[in-house]
Amino acid sequence: MIMETRRKVAAVVAALAIGVGGAVWATSAASAAPAAPATPKCTPGNLAVWVNVQTGNGALGTIRYHLDFTNMSGHTCHLFGYPGVSALNASGGQLGSPASRDPGAPAIAVNIAPGGTAHAVFGWVDAALEPSCHPVLARMLRVFPPNDTGALQTFFDVPVCSTKFPVDLTIRRMQPGV
Repeated sequence: MIMETRRKVAAVVAALAIGVGGAVWATSAASAAPAAPATPKCTPGNLAVWVNVQTGNGALGTIRYHLDFTNMSGHTCHLFGYPGVSALNASGGQLGSPASRDPGAPAIAVNIAPGGTAHAVFGWVDAALEPSCHPVLARMLRVFPPNDTGALQTFFDVPVCSTKFPVDLTIRRMQPGV
């Protein structure tokens, strides 16, 4: 119940932020079937994105979360591949390097029904473990849907390296469901 409420709140906030007048929620989930040629690609204007902190788990200084993408449009759309992710300061300036791809499994097309959610696993390595990276507090993430140059932002406070090396963020391919 709490997770569903958080999804609804995050989606409503995101919808208001992108100027969508309302959101229709459905219980349908994303599917792993290849996207049909008639299925359009999900664009930033179709999506709400947030870090699902309830999915956080990890070991050895790396914590992984679901980076959830909810389809706010009235039609099914698809995502294929890896999102782009960068940490930002409170002014929107990028901190350190963008997330590196973690190629644990091949990319698949993920269809997302209206109101449905898909995710990519986002990893964060505790910057305090490497003092030479000059840790600073990120306030947001800039997220590019796979194969798109338009970005979304989501709030996420996390200490990250302010230098370009080492890379302390990772991202995995899109997956169906949450």
